[in-house]
Amino acid sequence: MKPTEITAIEFLARLGLAAALGVAIGFERQWRQRAAGLHTSSLVAIGAALFALLDTVMNAGDTTRIVAGVVTGVGFIAGGVILRSGLNITGLNTAATIWATAAVGALAGFGLRWEAAVAAAAIILLNLLLQPLADAINARARQLQSAETVYSLTVLCSPESQPAVSDAIVQAISGSSLSLQSLTRHHAEDDRVKLEADVFSTKMDDARIEKLSTRLLSLPGVQRTDWRSANP
Repeated sequence: MKPTEITAIEFLARLGLAAALGVAIGFERQWRQRAAGLHTSSLVAIGAALFALLDTVMNAGDTTRIVAGVVTGVGFIAGGVILRSGLNITGLNTAATIWATAAVGALAGFGLRWEAAVAAAAIILLNLLLQPLADAINARARQLQSAETVYSLTVLCSPESQPAVSDAIVQAISGSSLSLQSLTRHHAEDDRVKLEADVFSTKMDDARIEKLSTRLLSLPGVQRTDWRSANP
């Protein structure tokens, strides 16, 4: 294994690019007061670049193993910023950013300057643009979940089973936060009965309605159940 000649200027250029891109990524994290800011991001990028430079200088020809080692090592660092409290998990985005920053450093270390710059720009833009979008989606979801909703529940059953199905609907709704607005009976094809129930809920509760629909479908004489929400 013969070492490869690499000038000091080239060595410093690759290392400097890795550091600069790491700082750029870390600045966005630092500005948002995340766990991994300027120091962590720049050190991760430089560390990955050094391992890539080591492979280049030593002419090891084992790039895949070097990259795999970097990914494994960075995985331990990224795992340290992921916190779980009950059902809430925080730090996933920061951990993913650390992992991606290591890839940027490796690209710079291997001399892929343009690719490293594009990757760093993509990381920064995604962190800047997707967070407001995610916040808007979450806010909309919370708004829908807290909105008053009217559900239309339809049950197709035999005439003999209709009284039992009607009682099951009334009992299920009376023991919950839902309220029954109306329950009507219609004649359907093949001498079957179609029951239509309008159910009011103070919030969006699709899971409860789906559970009720499944329970009704298991009753004798019930051929089909269906429901829909009045929400847009």
